[in-house]
Amino acid sequence: MAKKISKPKGLKFVISEMQGGGYHPFVTVTVEGKKCRFLIDTGASKSVIDKHFYESKLERKMKVLKQETTGLHSTVMESYTGTLKKLQIGELNISQYFVAGVDLSHVNSTYKKMKIKKIDGILGSDLLKIHNVVIDYAQSMLFIGGRVPTPPKRA
Repeated sequence: MAKKISKPKGLKFVISEMQGGGYHPFVTVTVEGKKCRFLIDTGASKSVIDKHFYESKLERKMKVLKQETTGLHSTVMESYTGTLKKLQIGELNISQYFVAGVDLSHVNSTYKKMKIKKIDGILGSDLLKIHNVVIDYAQSMLFIGGRVPTPPKRA
């Protein structure tokens, strides 16, 4: 009897068109049981969570690092770090994931002006690379582990 091969499961994401012809992809993830909206950003070297979300919703303080960091069009002298006890992206469950903390209020202010829903964090290339995530823009799907379903052959 032939072994049944399971179809790779993907996670749907949405794409919002930005002013000037660009696009931003967003995905829903779960952080410690709370549904969150994250920007998918392959150009971000590290995944981040909104500092306000972390401290108010997860009810923990972030650790302050006295080092200069650059990102999101600014340079700051202090940055923040924290650990997500549980991060779920589709069927992927990650425990004790170390993230940077950033005040995303300026990003969300810009999104509000464009009538785009606010974000709670950013999935960066650290997490995307470690878990071999494939971004399929044609299907608006994330495939974790790099397994993308083969499209049916046309007759």
